Amino acid sequence: MNIWLGAILAALVSLSAHAATADIPPRIQQVNYKSGYGSVQFKQSIKGYKTAEYKLNAKAGQVLTVDFKPSNTSAYFNIAARGSDSALFNGSVKGNHFIGSLPADGEYTVQVYLMRNAARRNEVANYGITLILSNGDAADNNSPFEQNLALQGINFHLKEDRVDGKPTLRIEPKGLEIDNSLLTQPLTGNIVRAEVADLNNDGSPEIYIATRAPGRGMPGGLVAYSANNKKSLSEIYLPPVSDNPKTAEGYQGEDAFAVVENRLVRRFPVYDSAGANAGRTGKMRQVQYKLMAGEAGWILREDKVTEY
Repeated sequence: MNIWLGAILAALVSLSAHAATADIPPRIQQVNYKSGYGSVQFKQSIKGYKTAEYKLNAKAGQVLTVDFKPSNTSAYFNIAARGSDSALFNGSVKGNHFIGSLPADGEYTVQVYLMRNAARRNEVANYGITLILSNGDAADNNSPFEQNLALQGINFHLKEDRVDGKPTLRIEPKGLEIDNSLLTQPLTGNIVRAEVADLNNDGSPEIYIATRAPGRGMPGGLVAYSANNKKSLSEIYLPPVSDNPKTAEGYQGEDAFAVVENRLVRRFPVYDSAGANAGRTGKMRQVQYKLMAGEAGWILREDKVTEY
């Protein structure tokens, strides 16, 4: 009798503990972007079953990038659209970085949490999380892109302009030792994001500008320059996806680019064929590139390809 009574009491205690954890409210952070897009960063922590939720409003076709850096390897994030029965992204399966085009207008929630084993031990996870929302296919052509970026003492003023009626990117560097001449680059799509980085860790920055033409199946583009030893700018070459037949299988464009640590990441949906009537397989392919010196300048070399 005592044994059965002990077992019943233990079960009741377990159920009570589970119910208590289910009642722990999340920490909710509303994320607002000026002009409907931009970048925000948070450095916070969670403990045990406590979760954090970052809520943002977005439009269909906008590109969301989430970069998550936790101190605890049991900490992850999920992304869900309001009203959806399934997660758009599951970090415990796919990792700590997401970049992709959002499927519909509405509210999206990025939830940070600890896996159950770590939560049960009441562990702590300190983390940094960056949430970047860029315009993608939803870019407003009536608001030309303009941004200032700086790294390692070199400044870049980027502005979208029109030359002879055609969209053109103007890059005005400042701080280079030899040549700070204005550069112009014809555009085939809308600018969706720009980032400054030092992928090869040589103490001299590069600038990466991602573009996208509206519509299904349109390829994304990249304009990139390196500040050679902080003296002058030279163009960085990105080989086409078709250079690697295996990577190109099911490729129909719709690329999104982002700098993740010391790599450039390219992500795109995989289609079931190369035909005009092809359908999406539901998988995404991610290609990582590292910056290397080529025969005539800098080149982004394919380093790693993953699919999920």
